[in-house]
Amino acid sequence: MSMNRPDETALHAWVDGELAPERAAEVGQWLSEHPAEAARVAALQAQCAGLRALRAEVLDEPVPPRLRRALRRPPPQWRWPHALAASVTLCLGVGLGYGLGDRAPGSPPQADALTRLPVFVREAAAAHAVYVPEQRHPVEVAAQQQAHLVQWLSKRLGVRLKVPVLDAQGFHLVGGRLLPGEAGQARAQFMYQDEAGARVTLYVSVLAREDRAAATPVAFQWTGDASARGFYWIDGRQGYAVSAALPRERLHALAEAIYHQLG
Repeated sequence: MSMNRPDETALHAWVDGELAPERAAEVGQWLSEHPAEAARVAALQAQCAGLRALRAEVLDEPVPPRLRRALRRPPPQWRWPHALAASVTLCLGVGLGYGLGDRAPGSPPQADALTRLPVFVREAAAAHAVYVPEQRHPVEVAAQQQAHLVQWLSKRLGVRLKVPVLDAQGFHLVGGRLLPGEAGQARAQFMYQDEAGARVTLYVSVLAREDRAAATPVAFQWTGDASARGFYWIDGRQGYAVSAALPRERLHALAEAIYHQLG
């Protein structure tokens, strides 16, 4: 039975890795069943990663003495409730406003942007949001069993798959997994990681016959809004999506390397 929708506090705690393992698994499962919400959560993760990157050089610096003194000095009695209320409002506004904007609660985020993207791109964004934060089980089959992984996923998707090598770009293969797509179609996800712990996923789909008839070859379409972050393209029967919380230029270089290796 599917669980009820997690509240915003639980979703933000999941983004920050602050949930207990059991609860985190429940929220991750719920997100895997709700691609639109998973895409919104992926946007929050990208925002957090971007904010950390902007101030990475000061995160490990000691707190300045003047700020430590200010923390030890209690504020005037009359100011404390107002300051507390203001800080809570600011935190909620930053945390929830990014995801909700001016839309009504419970309505799908950026519906127009979501519906304009191919289905496999929305699926890729959801899968990226669910599995990239995983520490113990980010993949189903590890890179040490790459031959088995490729053979297994190729059989399930019905096409011969190749796993790009991204060592020259600083990323090594973590492994991959089988995922369900629309109408029960099989999808594949490969995950890569660099020395700093940044992760990139390559999502591979085989287009349905009616989709192939309507699709034309598409190369390097950027999806830099809240519905997804990365590049996707269509080549023949297959659709590919590369997702990561990385600067656009670096992500483009990765997508280009993958594109050329897949031929």
